[in-house]
Amino acid sequence: MEIIPLSEIREITTTTVAGMSDHDRDEMAIPSYLHANPLIRWLMWRRYETIANMLDEVDGSTAFEFGCGMGLFLPELNERFDRVFATDLFPDYADALNRRRGLDTQFVPNVGAVADHSLDVIIAADVLEHITDLPVYLAEFALKLKAGGRLIVSGPTESRLYQLGRVVAGFGDKGDYHHTNIDRLIADIGARGFRGARQKRLPFAFAPALFKICEFIKP
Repeated sequence: MEIIPLSEIREITTTTVAGMSDHDRDEMAIPSYLHANPLIRWLMWRRYETIANMLDEVDGSTAFEFGCGMGLFLPELNERFDRVFATDLFPDYADALNRRRGLDTQFVPNVGAVADHSLDVIIAADVLEHITDLPVYLAEFALKLKAGGRLIVSGPTESRLYQLGRVVAGFGDKGDYHHTNIDRLIADIGARGFRGARQKRLPFAFAPALFKICEFIKP
């Protein structure tokens, strides 16, 4: 998959967005994608690369990215799917990237704006851990996905190693916006009737996980 150049991310995110705080920029992982350490930037992109590999086995024509952030995954989704929907609290940067790349993403205020049983896949990359009323959103996902549709999520483990890594990266005073971790998310999603399919551990399969990428299937 294409990795958006660092210079282009800088250009897009220098614009001031009304109502967006530094806290909001942190939640969008902007400091991580712009980090001086290339290993941190590699890990951030590795999550999307893993999701892209999972999409190789997803049939269908319609995708939805929930919490698209800067829109860095939208070029990949537009290449793979005929219709791409996306939503974010602050879609300004994603919209700018969409226009720069000549993409056809349809930005909507929320997942409720799309037709019931119309989506082949929903991607929620490192966003569900920010949400307090998760059951409401999971019920909405189930309603909007087709039977057999996929829900692909990624999230941090919040393990001691992860927390240490946050400190080393210079983000030790951040992370209060994470209300849960990926393991609790897996349990919550399963409790809503989704069937677990595939799971990948990052940065490496044989090492303690900092992130997990999980695929679920709607019955």
